Amino acid sequence: MPHGWIRRPKPGVGRKLGSAHRTKVADWADCDRLGTRPSRVPQLSINPTTKAILFQIFFWGLVFLLNLGPDWQKFASTREVLEVGGTTTVLQGLVAFVALSYLVPNWLDRGQVVKFALFLLLVLFVAAGLNITLSYYYLEPTYPESYGKYYQTLSHLSFLERLGFSYMIKYIVFSKLPLFFFPAAVLIAVNYYRKQQVVLALREQKRAAELDALKRQLNPHFIFNTLNNIYALAIKRSDQAPDAVAKFSGILDYVLYRCNSEEVSLADEIVMIEDYVALEKLRFSDRLTVTFDKRIEEPARIAPLLFLTLIENAFKHGASQALERATVALSLVASNGRVEFEVSNTKPSINDSLSETLESGIGLSNLRRQLSLLYPDTHQLDVLETAGLYTVRLSIGVL
Repeated sequence: MPHGWIRRPKPGVGRKLGSAHRTKVADWADCDRLGTRPSRVPQLSINPTTKAILFQIFFWGLVFLLNLGPDWQKFASTREVLEVGGTTTVLQGLVAFVALSYLVPNWLDRGQVVKFALFLLLVLFVAAGLNITLSYYYLEPTYPESYGKYYQTLSHLSFLERLGFSYMIKYIVFSKLPLFFFPAAVLIAVNYYRKQQVVLALREQKRAAELDALKRQLNPHFIFNTLNNIYALAIKRSDQAPDAVAKFSGILDYVLYRCNSEEVSLADEIVMIEDYVALEKLRFSDRLTVTFDKRIEEPARIAPLLFLTLIENAFKHGASQALERATVALSLVASNGRVEFEVSNTKPSINDSLSETLESGIGLSNLRRQLSLLYPDTHQLDVLETAGLYTVRLSIGVL
């Protein structure tokens, strides 16, 4: 046996095994010595604070380079590069800091746009004034052959004349103010985008939680009604009770396990509807006529149990209260990116109006809320009531 290999018995077997059952297991010490032991690949993770710092370094480094411009070789020394570019970059950073730390939270976030704009303009004028001051008293005299050469056209103007109103429009408004505003504008936009991402994430969490709560209300409501149907068959000692239990088992599996996802295939939803309709037929026997017309021109995915509430209401308020033969008609069409479902039932003679009864039910109110969350702009729910018929039409966009 080669050095470094050991015998290892199979689990659950005695101390001694034949050579056929011997397994070779590499000794980790030898693997380390030979350098063949597989190394663990470290996973790089950057915390949000580090990401923010790296972004700031990259952003202001880029701003610094833009401030130097394409003619960076005009500068006589590295010190001049750092002082000229650094002066402008520091002032831009101060404008951005004041805007993000004070102006945005105190005025812009509160909708006071005019005050925000006025105070930001004031900060920009102050930054422009400081830039002119530093340029006039330090940079131009210190670097007359390089930096100062580009300001020879202003050499006849005194410091006060450079800040004077007559020259302010051309020199400050159209030159300095945009220079100091653009980094602040970029950071304000980035800050707004991040806030919107947080708001959208919170809205999505709230939406998911509300949908889950609605589903938790709907599922017991549906199961309770179905159990009542089976109970009615059991009281009658019907031979169809076992078949009803089998149908209910399939429905229960669908409701509890397959409806956890946000969408299900329309084909699966149809199978569940057919099982539910079969249960109702067993319950009402010859007292009920049910038709289910389907025209599926294209596959689609929809939110689960959307149509179930409407079907339940049709049987509950149409068939169960009818003294004579009742009719329930279902229609489902999927085409052109839309799914259209219609259910109609004959109205019982003992109830002239079903509208108030239906509107006050738990299932229908939940359905309306689900539609507003899942299909806010692509659904239409119409309720039609005539002398002898009650019809509900639901159309949703599934593209």
